Amino acid sequence: MGDKARVTENKDFVKDLDSMVILNTNKGVVAKHKQKMAELNRAKHVESEINNLKSEVSDIKDMLSQILKAVGGEK
Repeated sequence: MGDKARVTENKDFVKDLDSMVILNTNKGVVAKHKQKMAELNRAKHVESEINNLKSEVSDIKDMLSQILKAVGGEK
């Protein structure tokens, strides 16, 4: 990354003149955003794990039902 130019609309942003990417220079805001993204990723992971556990419990219930049918114990 080379030369940068201030973005006139917001003092926290600069534009990299080589890649034309706009960068946020406010480290506090960037850190908060990274933390929020990490929390969202953790929440998605937990939700996925819960859904997997629900599926596994359902599979176990189905297997138990089949076992009960096989031994003639279903009421």
